[in-house]
Amino acid sequence: MLIFLNGSLVPQEEARVSVLDRGFLYGDGVFETLRAYSGKIFRPGDHLNRLFCSAKSLLIKHDFTSDYLEDALYKTLRENNLADAYLRLTITRGQSGPGPDIEDCSGPTLTITAREFRGYPEDTYQRGISAVIVNTIRIPASALNPQIKSLNFLNNIMARIEAKGAGASEAFMLNTDGYVAEGTVSNIFIVKDGIALTAPLSIGILDGVTRSQVTALAQKNNIRLMEYPFRPEEILSADECFITSTLYEVMPVTSVNHKQIGNGNPGNITLTLLGLYRTTIY
Repeated sequence: MLIFLNGSLVPQEEARVSVLDRGFLYGDGVFETLRAYSGKIFRPGDHLNRLFCSAKSLLIKHDFTSDYLEDALYKTLRENNLADAYLRLTITRGQSGPGPDIEDCSGPTLTITAREFRGYPEDTYQRGISAVIVNTIRIPASALNPQIKSLNFLNNIMARIEAKGAGASEAFMLNTDGYVAEGTVSNIFIVKDGIALTAPLSIGILDGVTRSQVTALAQKNNIRLMEYPFRPEEILSADECFITSTLYEVMPVTSVNHKQIGNGNPGNITLTLLGLYRTTIY
């Protein structure tokens, strides 16, 4: 695998980042996960805009432009001979002396990796996945802006470990007020009485690129969808549940806390939105 590192493509075994890099030392950086279908990266502009917003919020100085980064993403994709792929773009604050001060930082470190990814097996979408509501609480917005997609991912990692320990594929985290916030790598939707519901950004969740796309598709196709804060018991009594992300697309969730959601099968609104989403890709 060739890795894009600070302007050059280098073999994986030669790709080196300093142990003094603040991304390694403190998780001081930002990232985006993107997906390519048949050689075309899906909605790169949306991802890069969010990346720049995250970097600005963290006061990470850089001179990268959208055109430069999109070109670097495509170059990494092509040089690895990939058409269907998962791409990860990371910017750290760079090297510095010890401690939290940022004044002597060397300048940003940029890396891009690309790996083959053809999506989840189609039968996964036909049966759905399982999730559990975990004890790990989503970091509150008062502590860290949830719109910053930072390298400090421990909150999500601990939630995912908890879910895997319970035999589930995804973890659903609550906010400090007890409302359902988001998954470790996904936004959460439920369907009740024909209305799709998803938590508002104000409860402290990331504004997912796929979430925004699905919301727009619902509005365009006369599918009733509302932003509404809901609690765990409302998931368990829902008719349908699904999650959205770059890699999951629109993934049905048919069991939460080992309890069947609805009739235990992916619901009509979930599958309709999945189909609509895929029309924007292919």
